[in-house]
Amino acid sequence: MRNATLHLLCNPYKGEPFKLQGNQLVGVISGQKFPIREGIPQIFGEQANIGRSKSSKWIYDFTAFAYDAILKVGDFTRINAEGILRQEYIQKLVVPKNAKVLETAAGTAENLLHLPSEIDYYALDISYQMLKRAQRKAKNADREIECIQADGAYVPFRDETFDVVFQMGGLQFYTDPFKGISEMARVAKPGATIHVIDEVRGAQRTLSPHPAHQKYSGTAERAVEGIKRLVPHSMRSVQSFIFPKTNFYVLTFKKPSLGIPYKIEK
Repeated sequence: MRNATLHLLCNPYKGEPFKLQGNQLVGVISGQKFPIREGIPQIFGEQANIGRSKSSKWIYDFTAFAYDAILKVGDFTRINAEGILRQEYIQKLVVPKNAKVLETAAGTAENLLHLPSEIDYYALDISYQMLKRAQRKAKNADREIECIQADGAYVPFRDETFDVVFQMGGLQFYTDPFKGISEMARVAKPGATIHVIDEVRGAQRTLSPHPAHQKYSGTAERAVEGIKRLVPHSMRSVQSFIFPKTNFYVLTFKKPSLGIPYKIEK
């Protein structure tokens, strides 16, 4: 972990900064401790070790060794279309020079290779084994990366830290997808656009466990429209659509700039 990263982090369960003690982060008020393992802070508590989050962590740790190969087979056979998304969406994201970029549910950080080289990139994922592979991938490509093991519903960064925040896949596996999207908005700087990409069928799986939103999960098309309900009400320019030639949807919204009062858009 880079020294500069310490000043960007915060305890997501206590809202406090950290101090560094040997190979662990310690909350300056609570004293809560989180280990740093081979350069990767492991910042998750019991709240992130239940339900879908717990099962996802186990599955992705177990399959990390084959994850990239599985994606390549999927692209080759057109079972999925992540290659299209990376070429036609991720690669075309507006990313300012020297921007701080956060990818939640980053996996092995394949998207890093499709982003500009002059950025400060942070990969957050619940799977340690995925992040270890992300470290190796970045090193082989001569790219800088900072990896953080954490639950996307408890993002351990200070408010308004990142110029670009995005996620590709994984929202459907969140125990609390509402909090996950709210956390992405929280750590984005004012004026930033947040991008969430996931499988079209995943929109149904995301909404169906929640009684207030089950009626929007009946069809894939309605779920893609209904997924906008997860976005905090204070956000602006909320859009969702199925990306052409793929089985993925895209959800985007913008965090209001400073000094612009919130108003309901009709």
